[in-house]
Amino acid sequence: MPSDIDVFLQSPALQPIWVLGVVILVEMLLHWPERYHPLFFAKLVATRMADKVNPSADRAPLQLRISGTLAPLVLISPVAVILAIFISMAEFPLFFDGMLLLVALQYQPIMTRGKKVYSALLAGKKTLARQTLKPMVLRETELLSQVGLVKATIECMTLRFHQQYLCTAVLFLLFGPVTALCYRLVYEFSHCWNTKLTQFTYFGQPCAKALLVVQWGPLRVTSFLFTLMGSVTGGISAWRALPRSSSAHQALLALHGGALGIELSGPAIYENTKKRSTKCGGKRQADTIDIKRISNHIILCKFAFWVLCLCIAVGLYRVTV
Repeated sequence: MPSDIDVFLQSPALQPIWVLGVVILVEMLLHWPERYHPLFFAKLVATRMADKVNPSADRAPLQLRISGTLAPLVLISPVAVILAIFISMAEFPLFFDGMLLLVALQYQPIMTRGKKVYSALLAGKKTLARQTLKPMVLRETELLSQVGLVKATIECMTLRFHQQYLCTAVLFLLFGPVTALCYRLVYEFSHCWNTKLTQFTYFGQPCAKALLVVQWGPLRVTSFLFTLMGSVTGGISAWRALPRSSSAHQALLALHGGALGIELSGPAIYENTKKRSTKCGGKRQADTIDIKRISNHIILCKFAFWVLCLCIAVGLYRVTV
């Protein structure tokens, strides 16, 4: 008679959890250069697509929104259908599930760049830190002070961790690898067609709104999980202090800043225009060492998230059996 451990390992209901655990470890240890990653090619295609169907922002807003809706559908639909058919016919579908998830979960380059910014700031090389940060963020980095560099790095690492990593993992567990990869593609397209840029004010709205809907639930769960790595009361207090009109991004930064005790958000320059955001989080100015703190918290949160998912899956398995 098989033991409980054998049953847990072989249960189809729990197999996605094991796949996720293995992929989390592989993604952390594997050095996959950004230039040779499939998502880099996808972003390149998205940029070329925008050049063709959105050459200027002078067209009618409705026309731009329609183009912005059709563009991701044209790019993603064929890939999704082919992958779904291929996996359904594969002899070892779990292997291909893991490969798709590995592509969709790509986050290590952000961690690597964050560490390089941290090292450059420790060495007093602000110019190098600005150049290293620039590919990570949309804002202009040339005039950022040391505090601004630290805050921008922490905000980027935090938001991307929840939006492109944890949300992708949640969608994988709920709907499978193809859905997770499609979400990640839409996320990357949304960055390429960011609505903060004048050219994509209307063209990028469909992707941005789709992400808001999909991220609504996962972001609220994972953000509160992250506060457990720091000060829970500080995170909740900072979150409650936000105006009601604050965005989900602002809420995330408030929770994380409050949990770490540091101030986040504030004005940023996009296309030579300063855009103001409400400062939130803790009362202390961010310091260089906080980049290392956020990196450690992210690593802990990865494993805490996996353990939480495992406990929930085991609990549901015991109830249903």
